[in-house]
Amino acid sequence: MQNAQHNQRPVWGVIWILATGLAFVAVTAVVKHIGSDVPPAEAAFLRYLLGAVFLIPMLRPLIKAQLNRRQIMLFGWRGLAHSLGVILWFFAMTKIPIADVTAMNYLAPIYVTIGAALFLGEKLAFRRMLAIGVALIGALIVLRPGFR
Repeated sequence: MQNAQHNQRPVWGVIWILATGLAFVAVTAVVKHIGSDVPPAEAAFLRYLLGAVFLIPMLRPLIKAQLNRRQIMLFGWRGLAHSLGVILWFFAMTKIPIADVTAMNYLAPIYVTIGAALFLGEKLAFRRMLAIGVALIGALIVLRPGFR
């Protein structure tokens, strides 16, 4: 009964996707606007502080899940890696044009695919490797490193 109820709320899904997109754009604009006035680590802290407000309602289900020690450690490592990524992302936004940062962000699926092959031993078919190569060549054309 509960699954049928969740499937009948696609409008809420669209609203949340739009809100998330707007939030990412707003954070990018704010970080770019403040530039080097605020250190990237401090900007990341403020981002997480704001995000915590929206995540507090999720604490009760998380506590009820009764995660084991290994799962908690994996969440911790994931959080640490994500925090480092956000700090470096904010640092990059202060150093290069926002259009270039956005273009590099669109390569996220490529980064994930390469990381899965390197760190998880995923096998990449020829077509996928070809697609990765084309995407990277396209990014080089758009970003034109060294030609500015």
